Amino acid sequence: MTVREHISPVPDAAELDRMIGAATPHFALQIRDRVAGYLAAMGDDDPRRAELEAQILRLEDLAVDGESGRPGQAELPPRPSLDLD
Repeated sequence: MTVREHISPVPDAAELDRMIGAATPHFALQIRDRVAGYLAAMGDDDPRRAELEAQILRLEDLAVDGESGRPGQAELPPRPSLDLD
């Protein structure tokens, strides 16, 4: 157990932003599970709850729908990360 885990089971906002912001379709579900664990450890009155709940939904969408890229990138068809059919 790290020192940080003794103080708080939830990383600070900057560390959460780095972890969530770097998510790729391939790892989105693993990151979602980790964020859900942090969410479960938070108090019901924590001001970050709503944002983390929204990020969990975004990570699920990223895992299922994939990433289509930014405007100006090569015009390739989107490739979903997960085929549900």
